[in-house]
Amino acid sequence: MDPFTILIILAIFLVGVVVLLGGAVQTFRRQPVVAILCVIFLFPIWLIWAFVEIFLPRPGK
Repeated sequence: MDPFTILIILAIFLVGVVVLLGGAVQTFRRQPVVAILCVIFLFPIWLIWAFVEIFLPRPGK
């Protein structure tokens, strides 16, 4: 692969990680204990939850 293709793939990956981090933060705001337990024991389910949280409104206090 040429360097330009690698750069594009890396940029898409970094944008995806940043967006997923936003959802991950919301999981901890919404249900911190459940989020910690999911990270420890059910990591793939927590990733799906973080992805879904991207599209949900922010939790209010």
